[in-house]
Formats: sequence, C-alpha cells, structure tokens
Amino acid sequence: MIARLFVSLAYFLDAFTAYKNTKQFIYNLLENPKSKIKPYFDGLIIFLVFITVFILIYSIAHELPDYVEIIEDIAVSIFIFEWLGRFWISADLRHEIIRYHEKKLEEKKHSNFIEILMIILVQKLKFIFSPMSIIDLLAILPAYRPLRILRIFLIFRLLKIFRYTKSLNSFFKILNDKKFEFNFLFLVAIFFIFMSSTTMYVFEGIGNNPNINSYVDTVYWAIITMATVGYGDITPVTLNGKIVTLFLVVGGFFILVLATSVVTNALSEKMEIVRENKLLSQANKLSNLIVIFGFGRMGQTLAQALRKERKRFVIIDKNEQSISRAKELGYLFVKADAGEYEVIEKIVFKNDVAKVVITTENDALNLSILLTIKAENNKIEVIVRANSDENIKKFKIAKADFVIFPYETVAEMAVEYIGSAVKFDAIDNILLHKSSITLDEIDIHDTTEMVGKTLAQIGLEKLSIQTIAVLKEGGIKNFIFNPDPDTYKIELNDSLVVIGEEKNILQIKKNIARQLT
Repeated sequence: MIARLFVSLAYFLDAFTAYKNTKQFIYNLLENPKSKIKPYFDGLIIFLVFITVFILIYSIAHELPDYVEIIEDIAVSIFIFEWLGRFWISADLRHEIIRYHEKKLEEKKHSNFIEILMIILVQKLKFIFSPMSIIDLLAILPAYRPLRILRIFLIFRLLKIFRYTKSLNSFFKILNDKKFEFNFLFLVAIFFIFMSSTTMYVFEGIGNNPNINSYVDTVYWAIITMATVGYGDITPVTLNGKIVTLFLVVGGFFILVLATSVVTNALSEKMEIVRENKLLSQANKLSNLIVIFGFGRMGQTLAQALRKERKRFVIIDKNEQSISRAKELGYLFVKADAGEYEVIEKIVFKNDVAKVVITTENDALNLSILLTIKAENNKIEVIVRANSDENIKKFKIAKADFVIFPYETVAEMAVEYIGSAVKFDAIDNILLHKSSITLDEIDIHDTTEMVGKTLAQIGLEKLSIQTIAVLKEGGIKNFIFNPDPDTYKIELNDSLVVIGEEKNILQIKKNIARQLT
C-alpha cells in the first residue's frame, strides 16, 4: 500500500509542470554553469561568507551592535536555503522510483516499500556525506545559539568559496588525478617519520635530551626536520641522533622534490584541458557561431575570409601544427578529436551555432560528423568537403546542405581558363581584388528604407551596381538569379549579390548602417 503511494506520487510529480519548473529554477540557480542567474547567486554567497567571517574576527575584540545578529541570521537562512536546494536537486528520485516500478512490472512483481526507501536513502545519504555538503553543514552549525562555542566553525564558510571558484576547482581536480602518486609519497613520508622518530626516541629519549620528554616530541621533531623547517627547539645531542637527522633531512628533501614534480607534471598535463574549457566558455557566449572542423589549407582560407567579414567562428582540430597555426593567428580554437560525440555535443549542440563547415581530408570522418549533427539537429546548416567524387552522393544522402569538391572545382577553373582566358582573368581579378570592380553582398535589415521598393527604385543602377542574384531567407538553396529590377520588390532579410565599383557598394552599406543606428 505504501509502495503504491510512493509510485503514484512519483508519477504525479513527473507530470506536475510547476514542480519540474521549480526544480529546474533551483538547478539553474545553484548548479547550471550556463545559467544567467547563477553568477549573481554565487556572488551573493561569496559576499555573505566574507561578511560573516569578518563579523567573527571583529567580535573578538569589539562589542557587536544588535543589527549584526540580523545580518548573520539572514546569511545563515540563505546558507540553509542553499543546502536544502542542493539536497533537493542532488537526485531525481521520481525518475528512480518510476524506473524501479517499471522494472518490477516487467518482472511481474510488486513494488516493495523497503526497496523504494533504500533507493531514496542511498541517493540522499550520498549527498549528505559528500565533502562539500559537510562543509556547508559545519558552516551553518555555529548559528545555533546553544552551540556558540562552535563559532570557530565559521572558518569553514571560507571553504564554501571553493565551490564558486572554477580555477580552484580545476586545480583540485588536477591533483585528484594524481591520487596514486600522492598516496605513495604520503606512505613514504609516514614511514620516514615513524622510523626516524622511533630511532630518535631510542637514542635521545627521556634522560638523554632535555628537550625530548615524550614520543610525541620526537614525532614533532621528525615532521619539522623532514619539512626542512628546523625551528631549533629540538636538536640532537648524540652522534647517533645527528646521523638520523642527516638521513631524515635528505629523505625529506627528496620527498618534497618528488611532490613538487608530481604537481608540476599534473599542471602541465592538464593545462591544455583548462585552456580548452576557457575557450569553450568563450564560445558559449557567442551567437550565430560558425564551427570549422579541420584547419588544413581549406580551413585556413575559410577562416581568413570569415575574419575579414567579421564573422564569429571556432576551429576544431587535434593536429598540433594546425592548432599552433590557429593560435598564432589569434583564432578561437579547441584542440579535440572532431569525430568524438562529446566534442560535437559541447561545441555544436550546446552553443548558438548558425553553420558548420567540415573541411578535413578524411571523407569517413567528414561523413561521421555530418551524420552526428544531422541526427541530433537537422536545422543546423552543414557544408562539407568531399575529397573523392565517389562520396559526394553519400554526403547528399546524409542531408548535407552543400558539398564542396575542391579538386573538381580546380579542374573546371583550369578548363575555363583554357577555353576563355580573358573572361577567366576578369573574374580572377575581381575575386582577388586586383580591380576596383568587386563582387559583394548587401544584407537588407528591418530598419532599411529599401524594404518594399524595387531594385530600380533604390537606384543601384545609377551607381553602376548590377544585382546578379537575390538570396532569400533560408540560405543558398533559396535564391533568385538575375532578378528583374523593375518588378522585383526587396523583402526583409534579403541578401543582394551585386557587382560594381567597390567604393559605390561601400557607400550603400554605409547608408544601411546609418539607418540601423
């Protein structure tokens, strides 16, 4: 009966929109790194931590006014709200209970209340006894009036800051990866301390050295000596004691050197990941992002053109030389394997991506990236490079929006040059900006006076500018070639592909820019 009640409650909450929205809000406030409200709450918590610790320090030598108690009560209330919020979102129990119930139905068994209770306890106790949860509770505990003796635990509030500083979190994660090395060094250090303190106690115990009155004194001496601090309050007086001290100093020095090298190696190994996370956070802030997979010759040419057009783009490549080149040029890049789903998910699916351009020299990899993107989000426009004419059809079947075949394009250009060198030279001069005549694109915005007018009415022909095509909203597949200037009316979000004097086209763009402001 009770088990059925828990299952019914789980299904009810799963269908209750207000419950899910509230939980999502708490998650965005406390945990979601992409949430817009989380940084403000983090700043509030850090401020409250420092102000309450300052109050503790100030209260040692000063009498506190009454309103300070109110400030502390407000801070503690927020800390309690934070802990309860994290406790709530630490596990999605309704889904766990539903999965358990459906599994029992498949097995043709009844749900058991004890098993459901164990699911709840395991999930919640895992959170309660987590290190950060314990720190949060120790920070709240001193607020309880009868336990004012525990006010010293307010210092634990400073540890809460670790949760809100990404650099410190990254550093501790790096050290955690070297857990085996640190455990080994710790055991070696314990061995050295035990052996040297025991030997020192035997040689210079009670009666031989006036500064050593117990075994604890020798342990203290061993730790201070091995750390190469040497306060001088305990020094050996016998020859055997001095020999033990020499071995301990040398051993401690090597342990410190090894520990330093472990930390240095860990930082150097993981610094690339930290840098990559920073670059990813930069990409997360960009809108209408263009993602370029592969930074070979084609990728470099494309990036150069996009920079001239002031487009926002990020480069994905795992080749060291390619990434070094992108870094030299000041491009936004991520060193990663483009074929991994996690990479595509982080960069393409979790950002505001307008287009994806796949330019690697491996058709199998290009097809894999294309299929992954289109399977997840068919609305993202994908332009893909084909390195073999046999694979062009495969890319089209995989719903590529545009397929580039560079070798065929180069061959057609060569044939064009052989057949009509003069015409080819004219186009070549325009594209390479060797002439004052240029081919360009004029974007039509909602504040532009051109909207609703014909091409003839806006006066492009008076400036010797010829419109050769109109790209409609929707991309390169939706365009009008050689539109009639007397009948075609310009619409919002049109892009006019024009040819003419560069200075005249620039003047039109400046006029549109002034209307936007």
